[in-house]
Amino acid sequence: MHDLVSRTIEKFLDAESVPLQAGADMLSPGQMLRDAALHLGKPVDELIEDLGAWLVRQDEIWRLLRFCGRDFLDFLLRLDELPERIRLVTDDLSVPEIALSRSDDGLLWVTLSDGPAAWTALLSGLLRAMADDYGALCVITPGEGGLCIDVSDSSFAAARTFHLSSKAHAP
Repeated sequence: MHDLVSRTIEKFLDAESVPLQAGADMLSPGQMLRDAALHLGKPVDELIEDLGAWLVRQDEIWRLLRFCGRDFLDFLLRLDELPERIRLVTDDLSVPEIALSRSDDGLLWVTLSDGPAAWTALLSGLLRAMADDYGALCVITPGEGGLCIDVSDSSFAAARTFHLSSKAHAP
């Protein structure tokens, strides 16, 4: 698991043009992110949120996520399936369980079971990118034990076209 996560972080930092220090491949994933955040002058949680958004831009991951729902609200309702979908790809990663609830005022709350706090930041970035992908206008705010999602307009913009196969519209 350490190798998969480290390689993903290395690819993310390279894509974001963040130079890695010599021997960075020997650092833990957390240390790589702390060093990169220090270099960029931003909080680690913010960098991890950016990593979550970057993951959505990876075609294979995007397809796995878009397969979860026809629109953003449907995607959110199936968010509890995400840990199991990740286990389809790799069973080496310990993913916290995800639960969705709706408060009386209509806000959606995503809570994560026990796990590192970094999962909340990663999920925040992932949800932000998926909301954009689906064309939904929402505000995602970290809160006690999870994220608060206020969807103001689920069809604010045109959603990105999704085909199950990447070859569906090949020239």
